[in-house]
Amino acid sequence: SIDDDDDEYDVPVSQQARRMGIAAYQAMVDSDKEGDICIVEKSYIIIGTRLVDQSLFFCALQNLIDMERKINVKATKIKRQTLLAENPNTDIEQLNGGTSYSFDPENRSAVLSTLQSKLSLSLSQRRVAYPRNEVSHVQNPQRRFVMDLKVMGFNSVSLPLPLPEVSGQYGLATLFLGIKDSGLVILLKLLLLERSVLVVGEKSEAVTACATALLELLDPYKWASAFMPLLPREMLDFVSSPVPFIAGMLVDGKQDLHSIIHDHGVKDAMLHGLSIVNLVSGKLIVTREQGTSDMLRRSFQTIPELALYQKRLDSYYRDPSSNLRCFKSFFRHGATLRESLTLKKVKALIKKHLSQFTMGLNDKPDAWQQYGEFNKHTGAFDFSPDKFIQPLKDRMIFQIQFQEMMTHTQ
Repeated sequence: SIDDDDDEYDVPVSQQARRMGIAAYQAMVDSDKEGDICIVEKSYIIIGTRLVDQSLFFCALQNLIDMERKINVKATKIKRQTLLAENPNTDIEQLNGGTSYSFDPENRSAVLSTLQSKLSLSLSQRRVAYPRNEVSHVQNPQRRFVMDLKVMGFNSVSLPLPLPEVSGQYGLATLFLGIKDSGLVILLKLLLLERSVLVVGEKSEAVTACATALLELLDPYKWASAFMPLLPREMLDFVSSPVPFIAGMLVDGKQDLHSIIHDHGVKDAMLHGLSIVNLVSGKLIVTREQGTSDMLRRSFQTIPELALYQKRLDSYYRDPSSNLRCFKSFFRHGATLRESLTLKKVKALIKKHLSQFTMGLNDKPDAWQQYGEFNKHTGAFDFSPDKFIQPLKDRMIFQIQFQEMMTHTQ
């Protein structure tokens, strides 16, 4: 209930508090008259790094950002104290306004260069791998990479070895838990047929990690067409490209997502091979291209083991302490040993499943030579699809004939 007697809330307000309250209100009114406020985000970019070292540099860059924030907070506090000491009546707009604190550009460049040169694993550290034995994988203590950067004002960088895999673990887990085991298998088959895929989501780290994970999951095959892990919203018309692609795109909420999925250009592209991975709702929207969707439905094979791994990983993910739930926690600490083992098994199972589509090519290193000829004029190997497909057809026909004869036996 609400008491009409407000006497108990009638607390005396100091003159300084009144002045600050009036100044805050006036600053709000003035800002509203000026219109929109532009907030400029700073980006730190290190080029020439290796994919396997991403978590190492993410950790270092996060240290740099944290240090700059700490310096900015300290500088702002000193500025306020100085202004109030000089004039106790200083209004709130003067206390908060106008000045931007950050590193000197030359100093920042020097710091980034130092990080790039110092943050490197030794040869022995790069050779560290997860044990083949599952029990040892889970129970053996992990080695760590440690780099003391206190001389630069940073916290020490300490990461487990092997380094956390941004795409191979975080990206795979996000995809696997989002579109589930059956969706992931269908998606990879679409890529093997060179059909385009657009990954959409609300977080840039999830979109880029998932898009990159698709490249790794195609092993033993290689994606030979366009790859753009993060495509600007203004380039949505690119979906009409006749060239197959894997691309990512950020969406700003469900309304923006709805506008992309129902865009006329996107709808038309989906009639010609485009599929969409919706990370917001965890759905795979398969292409409506004539013949392709029907072929996928008819050739679909369930992989029981993959479904079990999906349930296991989901149970790990539900733990509030799982680093797979937060990108910043993941690149600092990595997946747990049980999570990394499950993801390792998932990748091995997917590779085995995809390899069956090129049986014969994987039997020995030079097996590919029997399915084509070397062209002396062009200096290239000309692959002959018929030489590869015909033996498979003959084998299938023999298998059907054998099963037919077998059904007529007692």
